[in-house]
Amino acid sequence: MAKKTSTPYDAPELKYTEWWASGELKEWIDVVCKDKGLRYYAHIERAIERKRPDILIFQEPKKPVCVIEIKPPSWDPLTINLVKETFFKADRIKTPYFATWNVNKLVLFNTREFDKTRSLRDGIIQIYDVTEVSELKEIEETEHKIKIRGFLEEFLEELELLYEGKKVAPKMPIDEYFMSYLRLTVEALTNSYRRTISREVEKDEVFKKKINEWFNEQVWVFSGTKEDYTKISRQAAYLLINKVLFYTALQEKFDLDPLEMPEKLRKGDVLEQILKAYFTQILKVDYETIFTTEFIDEIAFPEDEKAVESIRDLINEISRHRISTISYEFMGNLFENLIPEKDRHLLGQYFTNSDVVDLILKFCLTSEHDFVLDPGCGAGTFLVRAYGHKKLMNPRLKHEEILSTIWGIDISKFASHLSTINLAIKDLSVGDNYPRVAHSDFFEVNPPSVSQTGIHFGIPKPAKAKIKSLGVEEKEIEYPEGFDCVVGNPPYTRQEEIERLAKRGYKGNLIELALSVNGNKLARLSKRAGIHAYFFVHGYKFLKDGGRFGFVVSNSWLDVDWGSGLQEFFLTHYRILAIIESKVERWFVDADVNTCIVILERSDKAEERDENVVRFVQLKKQLRHFIPKAEKDWDKEVKRLQEIDKLVKLILAHSDYYENEEIKIYPKTQADLWDEGYDEDSQKYTG
Repeated sequence: MAKKTSTPYDAPELKYTEWWASGELKEWIDVVCKDKGLRYYAHIERAIERKRPDILIFQEPKKPVCVIEIKPPSWDPLTINLVKETFFKADRIKTPYFATWNVNKLVLFNTREFDKTRSLRDGIIQIYDVTEVSELKEIEETEHKIKIRGFLEEFLEELELLYEGKKVAPKMPIDEYFMSYLRLTVEALTNSYRRTISREVEKDEVFKKKINEWFNEQVWVFSGTKEDYTKISRQAAYLLINKVLFYTALQEKFDLDPLEMPEKLRKGDVLEQILKAYFTQILKVDYETIFTTEFIDEIAFPEDEKAVESIRDLINEISRHRISTISYEFMGNLFENLIPEKDRHLLGQYFTNSDVVDLILKFCLTSEHDFVLDPGCGAGTFLVRAYGHKKLMNPRLKHEEILSTIWGIDISKFASHLSTINLAIKDLSVGDNYPRVAHSDFFEVNPPSVSQTGIHFGIPKPAKAKIKSLGVEEKEIEYPEGFDCVVGNPPYTRQEEIERLAKRGYKGNLIELALSVNGNKLARLSKRAGIHAYFFVHGYKFLKDGGRFGFVVSNSWLDVDWGSGLQEFFLTHYRILAIIESKVERWFVDADVNTCIVILERSDKAEERDENVVRFVQLKKQLRHFIPKAEKDWDKEVKRLQEIDKLVKLILAHSDYYENEEIKIYPKTQADLWDEGYDEDSQKYTG
């Protein structure tokens, strides 16, 4: 049989080239210019000394304004060779501006400023977020057409203001520059990994099994969707970038060789060998937690030449700017803000607004010596903010003293890795740098064997955690006999998802065990309860009598149709201090879920519980109205906590109904709640 010859009809993907994308985008630029009345038009120019610019933007009558180089999403628009080639074209045509655009991100440069220093940072005017596609062909989809059209309207109007001297672009701050650079590199790596991993899964059953096992460890289900491949690719990318950043942060402390990459490096296996040589230096000192290799790290060296160039250029730019010499605070800020909110959601590391976190901590954390536990700590937002609260309470507290009182648990290795970094980076000069972050399923962690009031939980041994520093040494440390506060934003996993995970290997009875103590049921939850409800019950076992519990969760438990079991548990084990909702903003990453802040205090005395006054609070203004923006400045942070304290005191001060233009507080004695239901319409408990 004759070999079939490929044709454009057999392989329609062939048409989706850079030239095709340039043609499409050129037409859209012309339409926007016409609709907005701009005296601009786009042109696909002839080759300039064999280097073909993709799009030229002219101002009538044919004054060149900007060269735009179009690349696929797999390209990092800050790749040095790409930027230099585009500059070369702009310089020859004498355009004042040039841009590199991988469809998702566009980086606009000032030709003259770049020519002076050849520094990316000096030449950049702005980095624009445009859309999110993984292949060029996706720009034909309506969603992306709309986003690109909206971007072009903003970009072209701004370009006109710049060209006519009506706007001066400020120099990009160094922290903003590196944050953007890091994220662009992550994007390039993610696209590269996604293609590599999907190919391996298709051809290698052993590799596919490992992927399934890895997903189960994260309490996810692998279905082979694009989102699944993006999840694992993003984690691999962030882990590699974290290692590069952490090595940089430690460079000055240990007099390590600066990270440098050969300018002509383009092969993934060579990149892997070079980085391993650097990382071996730090392993001789310590920090094994960060630099050892596991399954996900094994795929963390891309095959794609452009992705390799992206890592190479990022590392050399970090070295060129000597960011290791700036400050630990600068590095800590990069770590804390590296993962944008959309990626936290994708990776299961839900972003919790710092205003919500600080309000919960202000209710629950009463002393700098309090022991704090976040049982689903994610990337460590609650832990890092608790560290900050304690430091503000007592500036003389040592780093290791604070770490000994802050505990986190997360089922995700990636999340516990991030939490460990985000706490350790607070003071890398300290040798005994042991963040109490355990990589574990919270429901597998035994509570303290005896509560503060002497109630025996039937646990034969004290609860212990294996805690690593960032290094080789591992300690087995007992959990405290009880925590002063349990706080967090537990994962919002619906019951149907729990059942689906159980079928894929997740320990289905483990969560049920969380409801019991020594064989006796603590609570009886509806089958409709999400996993966050179980965190309330198991978390209770870790609290001292009088200890406080603060969660931001879905408010679905207020629905008496299924939430009565959890409500009963609260009434029989806690003083319910406050239930806080907002009528003007959402506090949860999932816009479909309404949330509330739940503040509880463990009480083992029935009389004390029944006499307690519960405050049902509605905020009629956004939290930003009550709480100043979080700042790095010490005095401003002190003032911020003082303002939060005022809001806490306002809520707890009212034992009678209170309302003004900012807030509504509806108090009710806890004894009265036993026989009452919740009226969703009036937002009040009614008999």
